[in-house]
Amino acid sequence: MLSVFSVVIPKKKWGQNFLRNRAAAEKIVAAIEPRPGEMIVEIGPGEGVLTEKLMTLGAEVMAIEIDPDLAETLRHRFGDIVLNADALATPLPARPFRAVGNLPYNVGTPIVRRVIADPNFRRAVFMLQKEVADRLVARPGDEQYGFLTLYRQLFASARILMTLEPGSFHPRPKVRSAVVVLDADRKPYASDEIIDLISAAFRMRRKKLVNNLTNFGSREEILEVLTRAGIDPNARAEELPLDAFVRIADHLRRLA
Repeated sequence: MLSVFSVVIPKKKWGQNFLRNRAAAEKIVAAIEPRPGEMIVEIGPGEGVLTEKLMTLGAEVMAIEIDPDLAETLRHRFGDIVLNADALATPLPARPFRAVGNLPYNVGTPIVRRVIADPNFRRAVFMLQKEVADRLVARPGDEQYGFLTLYRQLFASARILMTLEPGSFHPRPKVRSAVVVLDADRKPYASDEIIDLISAAFRMRRKKLVNNLTNFGSREEILEVLTRAGIDPNARAEELPLDAFVRIADHLRRLA
């Protein structure tokens, strides 16, 4: 039988860079660690390198592939577990699930955000552009620290499992990749309200926080909020941990 590697032609419009590093695939699948009753959702199975290993874990698998040609090929190998669909629109499981995938660089961030915010999310093991992975695990003051870092903190813990060079993929991407393990850690205060606040805080990164929050009140009111929250009025968003934004949100509510 011909290897699937010999017949699949990557399509640029879907950002396809197929994982060819078998050792990395083994490590990714080992990190999923499904619990009884949990589903595994694979996003972007591509050539099925991860899929064939996922099928040995004993959990129900759903593989979401946007490319109709790839989806058809995968169905011949794995059956009806393969859906030809968009991972940004397909309903996620209505029961606990773990997600895995080599995410296309052009949609990696919105997929991560959608998955970790789902109430049934338990763990994700995602291959991402290393720049995105660094943003997920950044700390206050780091160059990569920003909205995505804090959004992730609202819903999940994160650690980098490994970094991969371009030679691990076909075709070779121009950047390095990293695998991130995300575990559910939804904060009780996670809400649209605080997400909107954090988004506004990083709207213009180099501006002082007070200048980015004037949509929430006058400059004088925002300065008072920061003072009451115990935050330096000259602070920038990139310097503040998540709990500082929680305090700001609490004092902003008192303005209403």
